[in-house]
Amino acid sequence: MGTIIVLSAILVPLLVLAAILFFVFRREEAGIRAGQERMTQFAARAARASLAQATVVSSRTLGTFEDGAMAFVELRLEVQPPGGAVYLARTEWELNISSLSMAEPGKRVAVKIDGDDPELVYPDVSWANLSRSYIARGARDNSANSATRAN
Repeated sequence: MGTIIVLSAILVPLLVLAAILFFVFRREEAGIRAGQERMTQFAARAARASLAQATVVSSRTLGTFEDGAMAFVELRLEVQPPGGAVYLARTEWELNISSLSMAEPGKRVAVKIDGDDPELVYPDVSWANLSRSYIARGARDNSANSATRAN
């Protein structure tokens, strides 16, 4: 009888811990899968996006990664769609530290405008990519800060 009590005292907590870990890892795996699907979706949207030009209004380095070789940069762009009115948009790009000068205020950059959401502006240059963390956050927390249409 004492052996059963001892085994129960050890096995029950282990089983509870195993169940908790199973559900935690399962949830994390689902989050990773959702992030990968979102990246695939944004890559397809970027491929369909319209070419345009933009002028950097402001840029701010949010942080660095890859041992300081790459930077997350928040940009406010004055976007000029072909045949459309100029408007301001906020975006975040990842770029090599050596390319920061390409994203300084006043610089012109080639961009792509998302057909479903013109506020979503992709870089159309070899030295930048749309920020993965920006995509992961939903790419649209710009609603409070972002784009106001110019007339």
